[in-house]
Amino acid sequence: MMWIFLVLLVLPSGLSSDSCPANGQACNQSAKRKAFWKSMRQEGLELKLRRKTVEEKAFGGQPAHNRTAMVLSDDVFYGRAIMKIPRQAVLTLETTREEKLRKELTGFLFEKRKLEMLYNISSEDYTHLLSLAYPLIAERRNPESVFHEWLKATENASVFALQLTHRQKKVLTGTTVEDAIQEMAYRKHLILDTASNLTFFKKKSVTQAEAVWALAVIMRHGRVVHPYQDQRDVRNPRMYIFPLPELLDVAMHASPGVAISFQEEVIIDGKREQDVVVQIARRDMPKGEEIFVWPGRLSNSEMIARHGFSFRENPIGIGRNVSQPPSWSENKNAKGRKEYDLYNCSSLEAFEMRFSAEGYPMRNFVRCYRVSWFITNGWYSPALKSRMRELNKWPPPEKYTKSDWLSWTQADAEVNRAILEYCQSMKQQLKDTMDSDTAEDFRHSKDPVDRVLWHMRSEESRTFKNCIAVAKKIKM
Repeated sequence: MMWIFLVLLVLPSGLSSDSCPANGQACNQSAKRKAFWKSMRQEGLELKLRRKTVEEKAFGGQPAHNRTAMVLSDDVFYGRAIMKIPRQAVLTLETTREEKLRKELTGFLFEKRKLEMLYNISSEDYTHLLSLAYPLIAERRNPESVFHEWLKATENASVFALQLTHRQKKVLTGTTVEDAIQEMAYRKHLILDTASNLTFFKKKSVTQAEAVWALAVIMRHGRVVHPYQDQRDVRNPRMYIFPLPELLDVAMHASPGVAISFQEEVIIDGKREQDVVVQIARRDMPKGEEIFVWPGRLSNSEMIARHGFSFRENPIGIGRNVSQPPSWSENKNAKGRKEYDLYNCSSLEAFEMRFSAEGYPMRNFVRCYRVSWFITNGWYSPALKSRMRELNKWPPPEKYTKSDWLSWTQADAEVNRAILEYCQSMKQQLKDTMDSDTAEDFRHSKDPVDRVLWHMRSEESRTFKNCIAVAKKIKM
């Protein structure tokens, strides 16, 4: 009897609600995660957000549906933080908890510049990709990761273009994103191939499934973060991951004016300096207003290739063709390059021919192409800086009233020639790469992926048709 009594005394303490007799390790991991997030809140973590169900009207091949939105949980006044996230709660190369990986990857990408030397890759896009992919994979493999809940929620992430069947891939042929599958596959293989340069992955190599997952998470959840104010002249924006479950439901918006960007800041809390990433209100914002993030400079076609949906209104036009002017140089110190920078023509993106659904070219292209023509043909004058409004205007006026009307008329004729040539080429390409049987199949398909793809191709056809009509109306 005494033995039974002692057993009864011992059992309750082992079965209390605060302990984990079945899985003590899981309980310990959970306690560590709770302690981490508690410390982050003490370090200033603040998300003035709450979930709300909103109706989404049918568009872009998708039916009407309800979605979860993130809205302000309180009023936020101009200049105040909507979100404030300590650097340690942001997943970057600098904050990865695997010290060995951090040192090796920093050396590979930045100190020894082996990505450029071994693979002949100098693009920052790929540097950003790898600097996030490997810390992501390391966190996913770590059973004690403090980001466990977020990692669990993203475990089925995928890139839309890489999920298409052979039949569906044919619809991309001839479009402005026909190379999307090849481009995404290249990024996946880059993650796989370059991992062999890191001894961190020597015992357990990066798998194809891990590479695809990391790519999908970065494409969907990577966010551009601007550096500290005093570093913006010497350091470009970087791509970070915010592994907070609350941010998974924040919707994308095509306009960077609506989708507020993130920036790094140092704040003073008492006597302590804290590194945080913040999203600052650009105006007084009322409680209940939806918050968005910017997906980057992507047209509707590019949005579909990456994410499987498009926007009702998108300021980034359809197209991608780039014509580098003979007088423009990638070298910022090259002769004449500083003149281009005065007109915000500082990257080749400014020379991309992209068009609105109504067929009008983007303002950047018109301005920069005109400037390049003036420089190349000896008509350039610093006085152009005071005529930005005219440089941006398209269609051009039927008649110029200033003395340099001849040069402007010739520049406009060249811009319109290039536009008409490209749009006619794209319209013909779309026509030549689609047969009647495939068109009929997709036009009447009920499959949601088929409908999205057909909408994309139809939108491109209308865009280039409208572009031709606008170009032919312009009289030179």
